[in-house]
Parts: sequence; structure tokens; C-alpha cells
Amino acid sequence: MKNVFERLAPFIQEYIYKNGWTEIRPIQVAACDLILNTEDNILLASGTASGKTEAAFLPILTDIYENPSSSVDVLYISPLKALINDQFIRIEDMLKETDIQVTKWHGDVPQNTKNKLIKRPRGILQTTPESLEAMLMRNPGNIIKLFSDLRYIVIDEIHYFMNDDRGLQTLCILERIQRLIKKEPRRIGLSATLGDYELAKEWLNSGTKRKTVIPNVPEEKRRIRLGIKYYEIEENGQKEGAKTDILQYYKDLYEKTLNKKCIIFSNSKSEVENNIAHLKKLAKNRNTKDIYYVHHANISTALRRQAEEQMKAEEENAVTGATVTLELGIDLGRLDRIVQTGAPFTVSSFVQRLRKKW
Repeated sequence: MKNVFERLAPFIQEYIYKNGWTEIRPIQVAACDLILNTEDNILLASGTASGKTEAAFLPILTDIYENPSSSVDVLYISPLKALINDQFIRIEDMLKETDIQVTKWHGDVPQNTKNKLIKRPRGILQTTPESLEAMLMRNPGNIIKLFSDLRYIVIDEIHYFMNDDRGLQTLCILERIQRLIKKEPRRIGLSATLGDYELAKEWLNSGTKRKTVIPNVPEEKRRIRLGIKYYEIEENGQKEGAKTDILQYYKDLYEKTLNKKCIIFSNSKSEVENNIAHLKKLAKNRNTKDIYYVHHANISTALRRQAEEQMKAEEENAVTGATVTLELGIDLGRLDRIVQTGAPFTVSSFVQRLRKKW
């Protein structure tokens, strides 16, 4: 650990001191060694809140601090704007004592912020595949200016992209960028949920001549308590007794989340809204505090941020109904319980949601 710590940039050492870290985690030690001492692509796979983001960025920031490029140094690609907003805060906090800049680039970001980066490309650019493709379509010249000396491409939650149309879109965009800038930046893939590591390596390597290395870091074994309750409810309320069943369902949901910090995952935005609306009504009828929030893609940025802030507040209980927007990556700190209503669409999605509690 001592050698790894001494190898990091002075501002990162200061960041570690100020935050009271007592150790550098094994995945962070391994990532520092591979990123700083090889030219390989790297795949970092471990649970949510295990330090993957820091594992990637501590050595990357050290490298670009010591050897800055003449354009954007790091392109960070995320499947969700909410994850970008969360990671922006964490990375910006690391960079307080430097002139390295981190810039968000998605639909909620003002155009003048984007124009400033185009005028003076530098630091870290955080974006989604769709925003990156829009850049390519509207002005390929900006891509060359922004990424002419790009060193790293960090792809977060790569399991979300693999075997999916957005994953193919992402790989095609990266191939086009490489052709435009005539460079092959290193790729760093991050994931909390991987079943097939070889497939993930193949996906991350696609379009490059590099090999991908996975640090061999054993994960800490953990136990979970899993309970299942079945409600026989007809969607159109045609089944005899269905009304009673659905009322009992909402009462049970209220009791299971009372005085706790929880996420209630559902498979549709309408189900999220219905769950939270009924919980708010029950809280009002029983004179308990309204601590219920909604988080999905169709609500405003302000409401999503409010839900995230309430979930991160250490001393406050909060219950947030969410779709996939809270599934990926966002570290919400202590959680008492995860509730899943209905069967998730995929096993990997279910595992990812369970890991939020781990």
C-alpha cells in the first residue's frame, strides 16, 4: 500500500488524508499497478460502493496530472445522466486542488458550458452514448478538436451495454472517434455485475489492438436475507377478491418500508408512481412523515436530485420508488432494505439491485 500511495499524485495523497482513508482497497492497488505500469485495457469488476470509480480514477488522474494531453484527457461514458451527475460530484471533489477540469455533457447541461470546453478542450468529459453520437452527427470537427490527444475512455456499467443495441451504438461511436483522431485510447471498463468475463473482455477490446486485463482481486463474501411474498392480483381488477389483495399489497409495502431507508424497484414508471402515491396516502392517513420520493427518467432533473440527496442524507429515512435509474452505480450510502415489486426483466438486473444493499 505504501508504494501505491507514494506513486499517486500529491493532490490525491492529500485527498486520501482529508477523507480519513485507513487503507487503499485491493482493487484500487491492483488498478493503480495496471493503469500506471502497462498499456493494456483494464476491466474492473466488483460490487457497488466497492471503490471501482476511485480504482480507475486515482491512477488516471495521477497520469494526466503528470503528463497532461493537449485535448480532453479522459472520456467517461455512462448509460444514465443520473450516474454522470453522481460521479461528477465525486470526481470534482478529488480535483479541488488542481486545475484539471471535469465537464458534464448531456441534455440537461447548458450550451455555454459545452462551448467553453470546445473552446479550450481539457480534463474529463462525462457523457452518454446518445450525446456523444449527437456530437458526431452535428459537428465532427468538434470531435477532432475535443479528443485529438485523448488518453483514456472509461465505460461505466459495461454489463448494461453488452448484448444490447446501445452497446453496439457505443462501440460504433468509439470506432468512428478513433478513426477521426487516428489514435487508440486505452479503455477502462467498470461493472458491478458480470457473469461472463471473457465476453466482457471481448466487448471492451472490440475495435482495438490492445488486450484487456482483469485484476485478480477476491471479493469479500457477504450474506443477504431474501424474502418473497406473492399477491394474486389481476391487472384489470376482474378477479374476485383482487381489490382486497391490492389494498393488502400496499399496506404490506408501507409496513416493510416504515422508518427505513429503502429503494422500491419496479419495472415501469407507472408502477413506481402508483406505489409511491399509495404510500403517501397511507402515511397521511396514519399521521406518519411523508418520506416518499420518485426517481425515473420522465421526471424533472430537480426531482431526481432531490430524491438522491434525501437517500444520501445519513441521519434521515427515505423511501424512493425507482426504475433502472437508481439501479446503476449511484452510491447512496446506507440502505436498510431493497424491495423489488414484480419479477425483474433479467438476472443481472436483479443482482445489480441486490448489490445496492451490499
